[in-house]
Amino acid sequence: MRIGVISDIHSNLPALQACIRYLEAEGCDKYFFLGDYVSDTPYTRETMDFLYGFFRTHACRVLRGNREEYMLSQRTALKNGVQEQIWRYNSASGNLRYAYEQLTGEDLDFFESLPITFDCKEEGYPGIRCCHGSPENVRELVRLDGDRVKYWLDKTPYRYLICAHTHCPGELEYRGKHCFNPGCVGIAINDPGFAQCLMLEDVVVNGEICWKPSFLKIPYDNKKVVRDMVEGGLLEKGAWFINGNIRILLTGKDGSAQMVGMACRLSEQAGETTAWPLIDEKYFEQAARALGIPDWREY
Repeated sequence: MRIGVISDIHSNLPALQACIRYLEAEGCDKYFFLGDYVSDTPYTRETMDFLYGFFRTHACRVLRGNREEYMLSQRTALKNGVQEQIWRYNSASGNLRYAYEQLTGEDLDFFESLPITFDCKEEGYPGIRCCHGSPENVRELVRLDGDRVKYWLDKTPYRYLICAHTHCPGELEYRGKHCFNPGCVGIAINDPGFAQCLMLEDVVVNGEICWKPSFLKIPYDNKKVVRDMVEGGLLEKGAWFINGNIRILLTGKDGSAQMVGMACRLSEQAGETTAWPLIDEKYFEQAARALGIPDWREY
């Protein structure tokens, strides 16, 4: 059996389609989708439509990621009229609003229906537990070099655990158990021009069936994605956060999370008390300049 594992698409349809073409050519029998389908690149509507079609014609297990939870939280904020939580077009939340406005109520209902963890238990094969962040929290960063991964492996009743969300592919073996991270399809760190995904294949080792991972890097047209981010208006609406994403797509260098954290600290140090979506753009610009993130709006 072969299983294709895909996570962190982040609306990057060209990267997703490249991964699917490769995995289908390899004869995958089923697919695991581990969340973060939308935001950060311009093809949210197209990505959801592609996924719905794929789910109908292939054997798939599907999870909710933190991006889907953000979208559900925004629906609640809008429904309840919580103005300080409603996304604006700026560096703090413009990227998320751009994605949200391409979604329908049916999309949001679909996100809400998804679990955050599932177990794959096929007769004759070792069991696998899958999640986006951790089995209990889609936002938890389970790093392969950290202590939490060992905690979750100890709690997992199977020999195999798959966690995504960190955008860092790889494997950890601990006390006879394995944790795999498939990496990121849509905005792969350190791999400009490539989409990351995972293929599992059953092999026999010392008379026992095991899952053998292949960590894949699939080429796609990242420059087209960047052009569409600019020409489609996402860069203008998401400002400095999208500048950070463009740098990752073109160079592999990450700095987006650092920039967000630094902008928040600069705002607090200046005595600002505004809610998250209203953080002044000057703090994002200061943080981006400090981290060497260029402003692609100037090119």
